[in-house]
Amino acid sequence: MDENGIDRAVCFPFTLPSAFDPYAFKRSELKLLDGRFPFDVENQLLADEIERIDPGKRLLQFAMFDPARCVAQQVKAIEKQIGKIAGLKTQTTVLQSPIRHLLDSARDLMSLAEQHDLSVLFHTATNPNDKWAQVSDCLDVAEAFPKVRFNLAHSLRFHAPLLMRAKQLPNVWIDCSAHLNHCKLASENSIVIPPAGTRVGADYTDPVATMLAVHDIVGERYLWGSDNPFMSWCDDKLRLLFSYKQEAAVLHALPTSVKESMADRAPRAWLFGNKERP
Repeated sequence: MDENGIDRAVCFPFTLPSAFDPYAFKRSELKLLDGRFPFDVENQLLADEIERIDPGKRLLQFAMFDPARCVAQQVKAIEKQIGKIAGLKTQTTVLQSPIRHLLDSARDLMSLAEQHDLSVLFHTATNPNDKWAQVSDCLDVAEAFPKVRFNLAHSLRFHAPLLMRAKQLPNVWIDCSAHLNHCKLASENSIVIPPAGTRVGADYTDPVATMLAVHDIVGERYLWGSDNPFMSWCDDKLRLLFSYKQEAAVLHALPTSVKESMADRAPRAWLFGNKERP
């Protein structure tokens, strides 16, 4: 952060918590260990770590949650952290946990966010094979809880109609996390990015121009973010190896007015709303 001109950051536990059986996960099965519930250890562990290493309070902790499993136990545990956390975060694709549960069996999680003015961060997907984090479902949840401020990640995978829908919801912000990854995937016509004609019209070989094209749609509710150092991926079919420095370089290449919007005004508005903004 210091090397790249970033003052503050949101942080949260790793996507898959230790409550799941790792051997079952290796077999592509998601199974809780006996007596455990999602993030029963990780949310408090991260709070302890932040207290130890971050006296300047530059890291804003979000508590991670799973909308499909042991919701009441998660709510009870998160309530104990009120005052220390700034929001809630979920990554439902890895958890194989449908985001739409927040509209019925897991409503208490969003009610908790509303009661304590916690911002909420969603992972998103448009890949038709992803049943858990579809952007349209995320937007349905945001629409159902108008008093909660939501941030939907990954520029909605550059899906132009859904970006326009998000723009119409006053409690929804969009972040550009993993921007370089998604530009590369779009230029390769990957299935995880909407096809040409549906995605934002942009030159995806130019990440700065692409970010500006999305900003033209979303405006003051588009904010900068990076998944690095977590989001680096390389396997037999895919090579997505970008650094935090490369991600920040795109931010610093933006026109000053857009840079200040994405790196200051938009994140403050999402995180703090009408409260006093540190």
